[in-house]
Amino acid sequence: MRSRWRNRVLVGVAVFLVGLMMMPFAGMINAVMAQDDTGLEQSKRVLRIGFMQSVDNLNPMVGLNDAAYVFYGLVYDNPQCLDDNLDVVGNLVLNSTPVPETDSEMVSTNRPFGSIWEYDITPNAKWHDGEDFTVDDFIWNMDLQSNNLTYASMWAFQPYTYFTETVRKVDDDTARVYFYNRATGEPMASAYAYLLGIPMFPKHRLQTMSPEWIAFTWDGTFNNTSPPIIGTGPFMATSNILSDWRAGNPLTFVRNPYYHWGADRDKFVQFDRIVMRFYDDASAMSLALSSGDLDIAQFPPDTYKAIKQNVADNKKEYRDVDTFDGPKITGYWTEIEICMAEGGPNPSRLDPAVRQALAMATNKTHIVQNYYQGLADEGTTLIPPVYEDWHYEPTAAEMWDFDLEAAAQLLDEAGYRYPTPGATYRVATSDSWVVKTGRVLVNKPLVFDMLIRTEYPEEKLIAQYLDATWSQIGVGLDWEDNVMAESLMSKKVYSYQYDTCIWYWSMDVDPNYMLYCQSKFAWGGWSDNKYFNESYEQNYLSSVAAMDKSERQTYVDNCQRIHYLDASYIIIANVHQTYAWRTDTFTNWGDWSQTPGRSFDNFWTGNPLLFELQYTGGEGGGFDWVDAAIVGGVVAAIAAVVVVFMWRKKKKGETIKESPLGQ
Repeated sequence: MRSRWRNRVLVGVAVFLVGLMMMPFAGMINAVMAQDDTGLEQSKRVLRIGFMQSVDNLNPMVGLNDAAYVFYGLVYDNPQCLDDNLDVVGNLVLNSTPVPETDSEMVSTNRPFGSIWEYDITPNAKWHDGEDFTVDDFIWNMDLQSNNLTYASMWAFQPYTYFTETVRKVDDDTARVYFYNRATGEPMASAYAYLLGIPMFPKHRLQTMSPEWIAFTWDGTFNNTSPPIIGTGPFMATSNILSDWRAGNPLTFVRNPYYHWGADRDKFVQFDRIVMRFYDDASAMSLALSSGDLDIAQFPPDTYKAIKQNVADNKKEYRDVDTFDGPKITGYWTEIEICMAEGGPNPSRLDPAVRQALAMATNKTHIVQNYYQGLADEGTTLIPPVYEDWHYEPTAAEMWDFDLEAAAQLLDEAGYRYPTPGATYRVATSDSWVVKTGRVLVNKPLVFDMLIRTEYPEEKLIAQYLDATWSQIGVGLDWEDNVMAESLMSKKVYSYQYDTCIWYWSMDVDPNYMLYCQSKFAWGGWSDNKYFNESYEQNYLSSVAAMDKSERQTYVDNCQRIHYLDASYIIIANVHQTYAWRTDTFTNWGDWSQTPGRSFDNFWTGNPLLFELQYTGGEGGGFDWVDAAIVGGVVAAIAAVVVVFMWRKKKKGETIKESPLGQ
């Protein structure tokens, strides 16, 4: 038996060496993915992340929630990304620069400075199926997202592409993007073009598909390919990701051993896998963390505070747990959103006096302290303070302070009065603007519907509080029958047939993204409330075109001031990130107050945390023999084959009770 086993090993070594020398890159990828579903199942170098929401779609053109954006950031790359300090750095695009005014093309066309940007593409990136990522991929992606024939369908990244005119190839590593005012056709500078948050899709897989299919029908995977999702990111999807996603199972990703940051930056991911696990209950997710079944998760405020207290109390199961709370680097805030589209259940909401009265009847201090457990800051304007270069804080004279008496007086003056002594709600009278303009009939009560997300229980409590508080000024809320899954709420909101909702926005470090979403340019796409103000529009356009930062700041401030005073959003809270992680499985989490870009909220692709984490929990049982062959050479590869053969023989017949990958 021993001699026969030895002969099998020797034959295996010989076959392996021949195969390795002849194996093309795509074959190596397939080998990694095959190993992914067999030999690496026992790998311990796994980062396990917990979420309170599931990925809503595998297609980046469809998915909206934060879990989905974390997923996209693992398997795809954007042209640029953010470093430890939230500064924009190159990713698939190494350098992004406006073409100088002395350039011959600028001189001959007399285009304004900033209307042409040049992008230098990395020569080192490969798609997960082994094909090279090239400048042609970049050009195809940018053209698909922006040209007039496809722009309306490719809605998902319109904040970056509305002002994109065309894309041209300069050479094998360089492209130029031309910017213009889509409404007028005139060339126009683009101050935000240094940050294009658009995941790059594989041209060779999608170029024959219609834009409508890519944008709305594609499930994000490819049939008969390994892996089934083709990106260029630092992690690759496993072969069963579609069935796992449909079943609500954990999603598993294997490290991409050929990721271009190795050649571009000498940076490498130093663990094998990531598993995204999803929970319906925060207590269950907390137990998973304390028992060692999770490495990191973000928790609701009350659960997070309990974990933080247990860590402070040095409780045994929390001695290897650390926590962090602080402003979310995504700029995440929650708002009372008021639909500005005509029609809907109660058009009285379109009266500025009504919205401003509701703003004054909203006690943000109470909400932050009681429903966010103090783990938030009171919100004001569109760009939150975490982006301090661009945030505008209203002056004392501009601020809608909590004042029920002033709110009631404003409604009185605007013609909304109680129909009889002792009536619960005010009604529109002939003196009110909405009656004068024919939007509602006399005696229409000031009662509005409010849509609420099931996934965020604190928002139900906030709605209940608002109902009680607003009733003190004669305004009613219908919210109890409007609690629903976020996916359903999203459809209702974007139909514009609602009065109010509690929802959220997250954004980019550059103000263009958020300002665009409240401009008329975003109607029918990203605008969730159809806000419009002519002065806002003028200042927004000027903010896009202003290449001087101080000049641009003036326009950005103006947009925020105008929008705040209009009160179409009552921004409640700039919510904090509330993470807890284990320190006995991974180290190098960093100090997120000093290096905010390491937060797991950094989903702009290329999260620097992934390249800093060091696994400390012991060696995994699996072996990535392709990596070994490349990094360690033929000798290491031979040793690897012996180990793999012996390991498989040893494991034969044993029962694995539970996969460490959570499947």
